[in-house]
Amino acid sequence: MPSLAATLVLLVAALPTAVIGGVVGFGTGLTMLPLVAWTVGVRASVPVLSIALLLGNVSRAWWSRRELDWRVIRAYLAGAVPLAMLGAVVYAGTRVEWLSRLLGLFMLASVPLRRWIERGPRRMRLAHFPLLGAATGFLSALVAATGPVNTPFFLGYGLRRGAYVGTEAACVAVVHLAKTLVYGRYALVSLELGVLGLAIGGVMFLGAFLGRRILDRMSDRAFVRLVEVLITALGVVFVLFPPR
Repeated sequence: MPSLAATLVLLVAALPTAVIGGVVGFGTGLTMLPLVAWTVGVRASVPVLSIALLLGNVSRAWWSRRELDWRVIRAYLAGAVPLAMLGAVVYAGTRVEWLSRLLGLFMLASVPLRRWIERGPRRMRLAHFPLLGAATGFLSALVAATGPVNTPFFLGYGLRRGAYVGTEAACVAVVHLAKTLVYGRYALVSLELGVLGLAIGGVMFLGAFLGRRILDRMSDRAFVRLVEVLITALGVVFVLFPPR
């Protein structure tokens, strides 16, 4: 278990990162991952953060529950759940630093990718979501959070603001639940660290509420621009300074 001071740092940091996540639909896990790894160690960081993000994403979905696209959720989870559980098994015995850099490169490519999907010859369709779910579900089990990977595809399908934030959060929440069950099977997280994850998730619930209030005041254009700026910044960080 981390010290009391380190625990307080995690809880304080969880609020502003959850507010950002509540506005743009991602970023909470990616910004919290280095802090969690620093306090509980690399091996326990992904399971602990998965528990926290389970609650954080449930809260995002709840605050946008009237705008959820259930067809997208069902299609995404058809591919995501089995591959997330497989990825969690792989995580139990692998090093994942190189995947962090791969994730960063994808983030940098995701802005032009989103624009190509939206305006190019092939649009993101409902039938594509099981494949997206399979890929990001597996990757999520290895690096904890893959919101920026989902972003260009959900936006390319046409989801915006609350519909995007809530629908993507509902999908990811189920993925985190599936991963957590497997992590528990392999004893990758103790009861104490599980409680820590729940505490961080509780703070994220409040942050998601505040983020939703900000989101209500944003235009679609401002929302997309903010998402693109944050994805690019995080991409640079993950390429140059990947979580270890």
